Amino acid sequence: MNMPFSVAFSAGDPSGDQHAALILSQLSKLYPKLRTWGIGGPAMVMEGFEPILPFSSFNRMGFAEVALHMPFFLRAKSYFVEQLRRTPPDVLVCVDYPGFNMVLLKEAHKLKIPVVWYIAPMVWAWKKKRAKVLSNLASHIAVIFPFEVPCFNRYTSAVTFVGNPTLEKLKSEGLLQSHPRKAPSKDKPLRLALLPGSRIQEIKKMLRPMLDAANIVKESYPNLEITVSRFNGFNSSIFKTSKFKGSIRVFPGPLRELLNDSDLALVTSGTASLETSLLGVPHVIAYRTSAINYAIFKKLVKIPHIGLPNIIAGKRLIPECIQSQASPEKMASELKKMIENRQHYEDTAKKLFDLRTILDKSNPSTALAQTIDTFRKNR
Repeated sequence: MNMPFSVAFSAGDPSGDQHAALILSQLSKLYPKLRTWGIGGPAMVMEGFEPILPFSSFNRMGFAEVALHMPFFLRAKSYFVEQLRRTPPDVLVCVDYPGFNMVLLKEAHKLKIPVVWYIAPMVWAWKKKRAKVLSNLASHIAVIFPFEVPCFNRYTSAVTFVGNPTLEKLKSEGLLQSHPRKAPSKDKPLRLALLPGSRIQEIKKMLRPMLDAANIVKESYPNLEITVSRFNGFNSSIFKTSKFKGSIRVFPGPLRELLNDSDLALVTSGTASLETSLLGVPHVIAYRTSAINYAIFKKLVKIPHIGLPNIIAGKRLIPECIQSQASPEKMASELKKMIENRQHYEDTAKKLFDLRTILDKSNPSTALAQTIDTFRKNR
């Protein structure tokens, strides 16, 4: 009797959930009776995924935040490993989330379960020894930036650049513009999007200074319209705006819809800055974290940029306001430069437009589904 193809996934954050959902959609076309289970969120569940643990509990970031919830993570790891022993899948797919998934990788290797790792740890920035460990234990490594391939090639040939999932999503929805953006007309409202993040810690750190920065810009540009992106998982009370001078809109819909309707943006560093870049919206990258997290980060990470568009390009395309520099005054100043200098705005838009050519290869979800399929065929 043919057993159904069983694929376990571990995707512990919202972006991983979105990216993995695209793979599940492709896999279901190959295997209508496919069984997928593990750690994943609402987007994956919509594709028939069976979660074995509550997804919301995994959405933590930062050294201190993770340490506070360590008992949960230890219990979750033990439970997942036990499920791997009891009902071994044909393949385990680890989507990013290295602090948790590296343990699963090691345990799955002991159990002789093939592991496909999608969205590799940032070994080019820190913890470079992970490249060797990952290469020795994973059956295949699928990276989403072309510059990552050489980091693993010295240890394994089973590594491929599969394209970028953010670009894939935008392409599939027909949201990419065919030409760079032009500077906004002076006789129309100026539309500013504030993207404080998708995690509660980010929002608490970034929303207030972002609103204050927008306030400063509005004093010089009364026609400024401000919209805040609200991640669906959080209560709207987080976005209290009582101290803001004037009206402000809170947008609960898809980020890409907000950005396509914006002239510029103020963005918390992360995947959102890449999405903003691929949509061609000139913006300022900002980031604040706790003093402890930042001290550890500075000691471990030795790269000149923090924003993904700047890292991918290998040069500064977008201004970065980090930690003490993420003040309302500094962020407002960088935004004003883009508003006041039309040539600067359009030069930035052109650089962002060109950025997509670096990442445009194949559709990663299709490539990953085909890779996962080989483990069924080799069973």
